[in-house]
Amino acid sequence: MTDTLVSAVIPTCNHSRFVPEAVESALRQTHRHLEVIVVDDGSTDDTRSRLEPFFDRIQYVYQENQGLPAARNAGIRRAKGEWIALLDADDLWHPQKTEVQLGALPRMPDACIIGCPAAPHAWPELPKDPAILSLDVRDFLTSSPFGPSSALIRRSCLTEVGPFDESLTSVEDRDMWLRIAATLPAFKLAAACWWYRRHQGQMSRNANRMLINYAKVLKKFFVEHRDLERLRPLAYSYMHLDAAHAFWDERRRFRALEHLLKSCWRHPHGISKEGRLTRMKLFVKFTLGDEGLQFVKRLFSSAGASCQSREGLLR
Repeated sequence: MTDTLVSAVIPTCNHSRFVPEAVESALRQTHRHLEVIVVDDGSTDDTRSRLEPFFDRIQYVYQENQGLPAARNAGIRRAKGEWIALLDADDLWHPQKTEVQLGALPRMPDACIIGCPAAPHAWPELPKDPAILSLDVRDFLTSSPFGPSSALIRRSCLTEVGPFDESLTSVEDRDMWLRIAATLPAFKLAAACWWYRRHQGQMSRNANRMLINYAKVLKKFFVEHRDLERLRPLAYSYMHLDAAHAFWDERRRFRALEHLLKSCWRHPHGISKEGRLTRMKLFVKFTLGDEGLQFVKRLFSSAGASCQSREGLLR
């Protein structure tokens, strides 16, 4: 896979303090056959001047502000690689991310999209042969298997399902993953290959906008996939759970409780393991508060450590 060309597409808009690090993380990839395309979506800060030192190693494209999906599409149109690797301007890649993902391809030769989990603050040692999890459309309707900055997508699959939906102002990645997973093979590697940076300027910080666009995505999906109607209650239950989490983060407690109850009403039990854990955490927060949740976590952690100690003594 060393001669496989990968196109890294980095959209940015007024993220001048972050995007140079994102570009550096792409240029430091141990898989060397890689082109880096930065699409500046109408930045009004000093993004261009911050990126000028990289101009001999990247393609810099400026366009009037059209939104994140349009910026991604602009980069993809310029890409020459067999594989498209997405990287948000405020995220970072592990140096071996691309190498590890391509290295796993012989074990999933039909893969159309490959994701991986986010890493903790310190980069972990990546496994040589990470476990592979096959994902289906239900996984993407009832959980968030991976973020866009981990996605490696076969270019021919993007041609088949079409570009990112430019009418969406957020959740455009979930829309794309659903369109792919509905008909094409999707996988996740058990290797934490990227770092998600949290800050106030993130699109995910706007709970109302996220919910409105999420609802649009699901409405469109179930119109186009009437054969999957049985998954509608699960999908909407997870959408409301996601909204509850977002509103809680914005300290809008009553809106969070509203959507938590709607999630339970839509589907009391099923969702996914991730969904059940999120729901449980939110209920604990509502009853005990954030400090109460931390206490419960410490309690379970202590109980786990005690069990391990007893097991050690019994061996």
